[in-house]
Parts: sequence; structure tokens; C-alpha cells
Amino acid sequence: METIIPYLLILFAVAAAIQIFYYSFFMFRLLPGSKKTRATNSMPLSVVVCAKNEAANLKRNIPLIMNQKYKDFQVVVVNDCSEDETDIVLAELKARYPQLYYTNIPVDKKFHHTKKLAITIGIKAAQHEHIVFIDADCEPATENWLQQIADGYTGPEKQMVIGYGRYARHKGFLNKIIRFETLWNAVQYMGVAKAVKPFMGVGRNMSYTRTLYEQSSKYRNNIYIASGDDDMFVSEMGTRQNTEICFAPDSQTVSEPKRTLGQWINQKSRHLSTSGLYPGRIKFILGSETISRLMFWLLTIILFIFGGEKNVIIVASVLFVRLLLMYISLGMSSRKMGERLLWLWALPMDVIVPFMQSLAWIRNVSCRKSNVWN
Repeated sequence: METIIPYLLILFAVAAAIQIFYYSFFMFRLLPGSKKTRATNSMPLSVVVCAKNEAANLKRNIPLIMNQKYKDFQVVVVNDCSEDETDIVLAELKARYPQLYYTNIPVDKKFHHTKKLAITIGIKAAQHEHIVFIDADCEPATENWLQQIADGYTGPEKQMVIGYGRYARHKGFLNKIIRFETLWNAVQYMGVAKAVKPFMGVGRNMSYTRTLYEQSSKYRNNIYIASGDDDMFVSEMGTRQNTEICFAPDSQTVSEPKRTLGQWINQKSRHLSTSGLYPGRIKFILGSETISRLMFWLLTIILFIFGGEKNVIIVASVLFVRLLLMYISLGMSSRKMGERLLWLWALPMDVIVPFMQSLAWIRNVSCRKSNVWN
């Protein structure tokens, strides 16, 4: 074992260097001070909601959207082949809210389609250039949500706003895993968006212009995307210049998380289904982080056991630096994003979350059945 310790130390140094660089360069991007004050935007907005068997959620959440403190907006609901009371609920809501418009996709057992069709119909039905997307099972965190998203369009070059969609807080360890993984992913994809290129967004809280949508090719023309359509659009059309990120508590949406591990793994596998379509440099960045993190922890354990006293001191010092960077970046980011005390779970989640993501990836590889929404 002693003969390979020097080589293990070299691998450990490489993994640690990648991890320290990753946290220093990407994960600290949300920490600079607040944006400069600017005039409040008031361009008209179209809010698109795709719904499939979401009668109860629509009844609860559409009024929260309608009661936003924003001057000029419409809401478009696309009822995608629902078999519950969605039609009745939408008719009742339309009577209360004149700015609500809804359209139906009829059930056709001979024609299978994905959520992408509902999104496309929603965009075509929208009256305005700036379109905001939220899921039927989501609610705005505050009545200032639309204003915060609109303010993300800080100049004429901005054509996309990526928001943060958090999950509601409940008791239980699975809830902590889901919420932490969502926080970590957001800090990651927003950091990479600011440093290199946007590659991911969440369809339950994002916005882009009709013009940008019409300029897309790979995304707009692929109607059969099973899931991950938001990621595909962001990775194709997003740039550092045309994209703004919003993560303040007022700009967020809130969703109910899955209640069982199996349901969450299935959800994650759908979200990961289009990761192979990311640009090459994004796949390299993400892959390097994941592989180096696994190597870092594996080699840390081995060197603590077999490395000898001198090497253990070196490994412990590097481990301290890496954990310090992790806790500072996630701690300050979680505070800015209103995720109370979630950062305290960073150490155990640093091992658990990659394992859970691996299960979702394995499910994607082993299960050939197409992922469908709802």
C-alpha cells in the first residue's frame, strides 16, 4: 500500500484542485452585493401555465397569480388532455378574472404528445412579447413575483430571465434532501450562467421573449421532447449577455415536493433526460465536478486510513479548506435565497445527493420507457 500512496496523493491533489477551483469560480457568483437600483419595469407580460389533471392546484394557485401587484398582464392556461374537473374550474376562474384565457388540447389516444406541445400552444396564444412560465402546481412566493421577473429585463439585450423554483418545507429527511439538492443545483446553474454560459432553467419559474423563442431551431422544432424542455431551450438560446438570473425571495415560486423516494427519483430521471444535449463545455464542467467530488471523498477516506500521520495532516488541511469554501458559498447563497438553515446540511448532503443523482441516472439508462409529464 505504501508504494501507491504517492500516486494517491497526486490524484487527491488533482481532485481537490478541481473542487476548490469549482467553488471559488462558480459557486461564489451569487455573493456580490445587490444590483444597482433601477426604474421598475412595466412591460405587459403573458403568464403561461400548462396543466394536466390539475383542477385542485389551478383552483388554489390561479388566484395567487391573478393577485400579483403588476399593472398589465394576462394568464394563459393550456389544459392538456385533462380528465378531471379542470374544464369546470377554468370556466369558474374565467368568470372571476377577465384577463384569464384558456385553451384545451383534446384527448386523442392515437396521438401521443409531450408537455412541449402545451408550451408551444401557450406561447402562440400569448398576446405579449415577454412570456413568463409557471407550473400549475406552483404558487408565487409573494405578490411581487411578476414585478421581480419583469425587473430581470435590465436592458434591451436581455431576452431571458432564469428564476429559482424552491420546494415547500416539511418534516422529514427526504424533504431536506430534495430542498438541498434544489438549492445546490440553483447555485450551480446560476453560477455557471454568470461565468460561462446558461445551460439550465426551471420551467416553473422562467421567462423569455417570443422573439427568442422564434429564433430557436433545435428546441422549437422538436415537439417530441419528453422532458427537460426548459433546459434544452436555455442551453440552445441562452448567453451571458441575453440572460439574467433572479434568486431573491420575492422572485421565487414554491412547489410541493415529492413525498416518497421513488417518486423523487422518477422526477429526477425526467429532469436528467436531456442533460446529454448540453453543449460540450458544459458537460465537461459538470462531469469534472461530479467525478472530482467522488474522487475527493474516496481518496480522503483512503488516505486518512493508510496515508500515515504526515499525509493525514495534509489531507485534513485540504479538506478543511474545501469544506470552508462549501459552507461559505452555500451558506451565504442560501441566506440570500431565503432558504433558512439549509446550508447546515451541506456536509452529509455532499455525499448523499450525488448518490441519489446516480440512482436517477441509472434509472434513465436501464429504463427504456419514455418519460412523460404528469
